[in-house]
Formats: sequence, C-alpha cells, structure tokens
Amino acid sequence: MAKTLHKQINLQKVQGPDNTYICDWHTDWAFGITLHGGCTAAGIYSALTTHLAHTPHPDILKLHLEFLRPCTREASTITITTLRTGATSTTLQATLTQSSNLKILAIATAINFNTPLGPSSPSEWTLLPPPNPLPNFKAVESNQKDPNWVIGRIKGEFLPFTDRMLILAPRQGHTTNGVHDGWYKFLYANNDDKEYSPDHEGGVDNTLLTFLADALPSMSDMLMRTGGAYDPHGIHSKMVAWESADIRNEGRPAVVRNLLKDAMKAEAFSNTVTLDVELKKRVDPNRGNGWFLIRTTAKMLEKGRMDVDVVIADENMELLVVAQQTVLVLEAGRKFSKGRKAAL
Repeated sequence: MAKTLHKQINLQKVQGPDNTYICDWHTDWAFGITLHGGCTAAGIYSALTTHLAHTPHPDILKLHLEFLRPCTREASTITITTLRTGATSTTLQATLTQSSNLKILAIATAINFNTPLGPSSPSEWTLLPPPNPLPNFKAVESNQKDPNWVIGRIKGEFLPFTDRMLILAPRQGHTTNGVHDGWYKFLYANNDDKEYSPDHEGGVDNTLLTFLADALPSMSDMLMRTGGAYDPHGIHSKMVAWESADIRNEGRPAVVRNLLKDAMKAEAFSNTVTLDVELKKRVDPNRGNGWFLIRTTAKMLEKGRMDVDVVIADENMELLVVAQQTVLVLEAGRKFSKGRKAAL
C-alpha cells in the first residue's frame, strides 16, 4: 500500500526553486468535492522527507498541520522553508497551496532515527482500557473465526481507499463510548472475491503511517450514536449481522457498503482543524504488510468542538505513532451543497 500511496501522491520537484514540489490527488482520497486530510498530510510528509533525504536529519519526528481551508480535487504546490538547523534536529515550515490559495500550514521537526541522542529505558505504559486480546492473525487470514474480533471492510462510493483496508473490530462492540479499537491490514485487490490478495504494492512506511493518523472512524458519530455511514457502532452491528446470517460467513470478511446518498443524510460532519503526528521510529516498508492496531479516543464533544487522540501500534504492540486532532463538528450540508466553494 505504501507504493500505491506514493504513486497517487506522484511527488514532483518544480524546476528552478530547490524547495518547491507538486503533489497530485486521487479519487481514492475524495469525499464529495474535498480531499481527505490524511492523504494531503501524507503528501506534505513525502515532500518534507524528499527535501531532507540527503541531510543529517532525514526523518520527521513531529509534524504539526493547520488545515486552513479544505483541499479540493486539484494538484497542490508544497513549498518548504528551513527555519533552523541544529546539531540534533532541523525545524522546517511547509505550505500547501492550490490555485495560489493557502490551504495547509505545517511545522516539522526532523532528526535522524538511526543516531542515538541519549539513553533508552523500557516503560510500563499500556493502553487503558485494555484492548481485546491479540487476534490470531494467521488464523484470521485463513478465514477462521476469532473469538474476540469480527472481520470486515468498508466498500462504497466515497473515500474508496477504505476498500483496501481489512478491519478487525471488537466482537463485543465498542463498549466504552468514545474509545475505538481496530486492527487494520491493507489489501491489494479491490473486489469481493479475493479479500486476502497480497498487497503487491509494498508494505508500510512512515508516509502511510502519517496518512493512518487521520484515517479514523467518525468519533462524533460514535459519541452521538447517529447510525451514520461511519458510525463505528453501526458498522460493527452490520459486520456481526452478516457473520451471523449464515454459518458459511464465519471467519469471512463482511463487506459494509457506504453510499453517497446516505452520507448526505448525516446531520453533522467532522472537519479536522489541526493534526499533530509524532512518529516513533523509521518503519521499513520492506519488512512486509502486517497488521496495525489503531486506538482512537475522543475525550469530549462540546458545542461542535472535539479533541481526538490516536495511538498506532504494530502486531507486537510496539508503539509507532501518537497523534492528536482538534476537530470541528459542523453541519454536513455544507460538505455537499452544490455551487458552493468548500469552506469550514
């Protein structure tokens, strides 16, 4: 999936200035007239790491993004400015513009993950409340029913990238409202017959992890239990119902379909205002395409304001990413209104 994402980003250096890049867009990222924030964040991350490739600090440790205006279906220009270069880190600013309009402002701190800067020590930190016991991943991939997780994927008319993501959801449902756990693995084939086709387009790298930091369920729908297209409670119910409908379905992924007409019925829509992504290590895409646990937590939804915390870990529960979002939950009608410019 990493190679697929890089192909879709299609990063090109502008001739002349040594700090300007063009990032493409893809229909996989589209939700109505706007583009998914995680995909544009991944484009900025890709431009930053390309810019830093031959410097002493080639890795992004922390990326802060301000989404000033929604990105639309057109190529983006990313301009990078070095603010400070020190012995241990480099600080950069990146701006993303479309048609000369500033859409995203980003600040990044870069280091070298392969260069020790100080001591290391184990921690007793853990996720609370604890997630379900680890799935038997080999059994799941052999279409065997897992006692603690139910399997499925989301296929539909908007944000088509979800069709590439196999999902394991807690079998008992999301029992703590505001806390969402899911195991994810990327697929290659976009069809209903080959759910476990190997991902020939590469494994996972930090660009893809940056995207995953915003590839989240709708936590506002979860808190309000709206039953909307991305309400985790509703998705879970459909997955369990499909599995229970026929004994032959046990262990096989349920396909939950979303339709644009259903999304247009939503009463509210979430817009990410800020996104902070902290990457813990350099992930080698050559290590393969494994499973990733994403714990998403919304601590509050108050008068349209919501804060969201994200933790991403691998199959060994090794911490890879922590992220935070500030989200505005707005009337959904403005997302789909015809003849209007995209605006917060």
